[in-house]
Amino acid sequence: MKIYVFWIGLCWLLAGEAHAAVADSVGTSVQYKSFSTHEEEVTFYDKKKRFATLRIYDKAGRLLTETNFKDYKEGIRQGFSKGFYSNGDLYWISDYKNNEKFGEFKVFYPDGTIKRREWYRNGLRKDKHCYDFDGNEVAFYEFSGEPMFPGGDFALQSYLRGKLKNIPPSATEFYSFVLLVQADSMAVLNTFKQSPYVTLDQLADIIKDMPRWIPAHFDGVPSDRLYAINLMFRSGNVYLSNLAISRGNMVQTKKSIPTPPTTPPPFSTTRRRQ
Repeated sequence: MKIYVFWIGLCWLLAGEAHAAVADSVGTSVQYKSFSTHEEEVTFYDKKKRFATLRIYDKAGRLLTETNFKDYKEGIRQGFSKGFYSNGDLYWISDYKNNEKFGEFKVFYPDGTIKRREWYRNGLRKDKHCYDFDGNEVAFYEFSGEPMFPGGDFALQSYLRGKLKNIPPSATEFYSFVLLVQADSMAVLNTFKQSPYVTLDQLADIIKDMPRWIPAHFDGVPSDRLYAINLMFRSGNVYLSNLAISRGNMVQTKKSIPTPPTTPPPFSTTRRRQ
């Protein structure tokens, strides 16, 4: 069940263009795309290919998720999104309005009993409840979450500053590398960007001494997730690109994400299950 929940969580995040296309007599068209782990089917309901339904199936042809869009290219969800168990029973259902959760979000146990209820208005959560198998309310926990460095962004920035101490004052550059934060909380280097200011030895040292992360999770199940670390070099110092200087204090601003790095590490980064 944990493996299946992991794939449901992955499909929660997936959306993409498709290769093959089939049109019917009333003007709708269907596009397909195949991946090593799943299949995608997109049904478009207008010629501009804005209104659409994305269905994701596992390799055995079982429906995993179904999501409706008012603008597929822009990723604007509208209407119901659903997830399904491997037997076809409803796992979760959520309603969207202009890509924001609206109304009730419900999650079910495999036997159909309610596991979670949340209520939203204009994307803001107004109420929340989680339940055990017998219907008793339990402590609330988030349905899904991204990887988190222990202590948050400021702690991550401080850690990286300790590892990158020799950035010249003249350096003004955006730099990025991507970690694979594993379900066991260990982080390994996935890809990196070439830079005259960051050596391979420094990257290896960053990974070697990095503390355990809080892993991504979906419905209480930890999962592997890629995590991009985007840095800015300024005046000899290192900043996360989503943190900026304002009146001498660090304040959080909107993230600016550089071009994702694509170079795989030339040294071993495997740390799983140590």
